[in-house]
Amino acid sequence: MDAFDILGRIITLTLFAATLRMATPVLFATLGGICSAHSGVFNVGLEGLLDLGAFFAVVGSVALGSPWAGLALAIVSCLVASLVFAVIHLELKAHEIIVGLALNLFAYGLTNYLLVAILKATGFYKSPLIIGFQPVNIPLIERIPIVGELLSGHSPLVYLGFLGVALAYVGLFKTPWGFHLRAVGENADAAEAVGINTRLMKYAGMLLSGALCGFGGAFLSLAYLNMFSENMTAGRGWLALAAVNFGEGRPLKSLVACLIFGFADALAIRLQQFGLPSQLVLMLPYVATLVVLILSAIQRSRKAEQVLESPPPAAKPVEV
Repeated sequence: MDAFDILGRIITLTLFAATLRMATPVLFATLGGICSAHSGVFNVGLEGLLDLGAFFAVVGSVALGSPWAGLALAIVSCLVASLVFAVIHLELKAHEIIVGLALNLFAYGLTNYLLVAILKATGFYKSPLIIGFQPVNIPLIERIPIVGELLSGHSPLVYLGFLGVALAYVGLFKTPWGFHLRAVGENADAAEAVGINTRLMKYAGMLLSGALCGFGGAFLSLAYLNMFSENMTAGRGWLALAAVNFGEGRPLKSLVACLIFGFADALAIRLQQFGLPSQLVLMLPYVATLVVLILSAIQRSRKAEQVLESPPPAAKPVEV
């Protein structure tokens, strides 16, 4: 088997379809990070929010027998956690980075404790009682060669995630509410001077961040793995922060970074079939993260150089 045959076996339509699925939890967390960042709060607690969402999605699914109930409980749990984050940061004036890191540690410890206390399991919980999301076959599209295999047969949350990119773009850049949110993040004093309730907008951005992470966590446990295990988020919240940084807070640009991470994740799983060392293969998503951050730094450096090199605008003569 030559190199082209191996490459052909690795790069297939199923790889790109898996890329869409792998990118989904990171995409939800990225959209959440974008909403929070535009309100002026850098939310480093995305990892912990994903962890909470994944756990409570399983609890809701087992208790109520529906993946949608699990999704609802995941969203509620992340909203509560985000509200606590907001109160500690905005009312008690704690630093957002410290609060976010504390949230990550708290979520990891809480879910591990509740895994034993509620689900009576250690390390992981997998049961036929977990009702996960079923794939959706899109009429007509599923019959189209290539396109059907790529776009049809995914979980409903995959489609909601990519729809969320369009909704976030419209909401943030095409509505007065989005303008107010971004104004608060860019200059809170100026926004307050024109009558915008800055504290309310910050709460809104952080609660939206939590709700979107609830979607991402529910995808991990009810659509991707159909189980819960310790540390199942595997750093996806940190990948989301890198995507927010790369996209400079813009949903469409951040989507590109999420797809890169999703492709690296899907490729890592595919390469394991060829007997490569698992330690080497599992490095791929984090190597992709470094590449994205380097590209982001280069991009910002070029923009700064262009600003410095551009001549100042000529002064207009004053008519007397």
